[in-house]
Amino acid sequence: MASLRLVTLLILLVTGVHNSLEVDEQQRAAVPSAVVDMQTSLGTLERLLTALKTEVKCLMWPTALPIGMAQYQEPEIRACARSCLQLRNQGGASRDGVYWFTGMPAPVLCDFSHDGGGWTLLVTANSQTGWDMLSIFSRNPLSPSFTDNYSILGQADAIRDLGNSSRFAYRIEAQAAERGRRHWGGVWLAPRHYSFVDVQGLQTDVELVTKFDSWQYQDKGIEERMPWLRGGLDTVLTTSSADGDDWWGTLVISRLHSDAFWKHAPWIDGPEEEHSGTVLYWMREEEH
Repeated sequence: MASLRLVTLLILLVTGVHNSLEVDEQQRAAVPSAVVDMQTSLGTLERLLTALKTEVKCLMWPTALPIGMAQYQEPEIRACARSCLQLRNQGGASRDGVYWFTGMPAPVLCDFSHDGGGWTLLVTANSQTGWDMLSIFSRNPLSPSFTDNYSILGQADAIRDLGNSSRFAYRIEAQAAERGRRHWGGVWLAPRHYSFVDVQGLQTDVELVTKFDSWQYQDKGIEERMPWLRGGLDTVLTTSSADGDDWWGTLVISRLHSDAFWKHAPWIDGPEEEHSGTVLYWMREEEH
């Protein structure tokens, strides 16, 4: 509102300066005073322009940065929104890409094109290399990517808390780099109090609302459980149960012993879906 008032004052000042220069023959004697008035107005105009620049703390409709840059530098002015969903809800033609939001310690990758939009990318697991119970919280946070290992999972609960509804949404896509988007996964809704960094594996009250490809909940596949930090020798982030020997349905794997068979993670026991491929893990702090 303050910015709007400043712009209004600027318009009035410019109009006043313009009118002061429109003098007829009878007013030529008053030109010296008009010049003084104009100089005073221009000085005031300059001060208001400086104040206006100072007051622009954030951008309502920021431009998306292209996906795939090695590292994103913080812009001089961030987006006013605090999440991808907030930016979607502001209106305008938001585009898929990377944004710096107010209050976020790192840039985030937003998806406005699929499943209602407003999605924030939390994890990209492109391989098993380098993953453990520490890197899953934050890995290459300045380089959100579809093709390289990346995580801001440690920020997920803070983004969740920006929402107001009783449930939030999360989305899993497997084999994203190998087959394209929206395969062997889906969109789920979970209660507001569920955590993205749970370590118990008891968050099972989840609802699958959209399924990608044809699969069923099973021990040798995705289980009806929000991904959790299981730890142990093999798994980092998984839907597998705590007491099971199978570790299918795993998003992120950390192989501490030699096993060349798994480049990614065991996903669903089947001819096409056995390997997870590149996994994309998203969140949206509201159901819709």
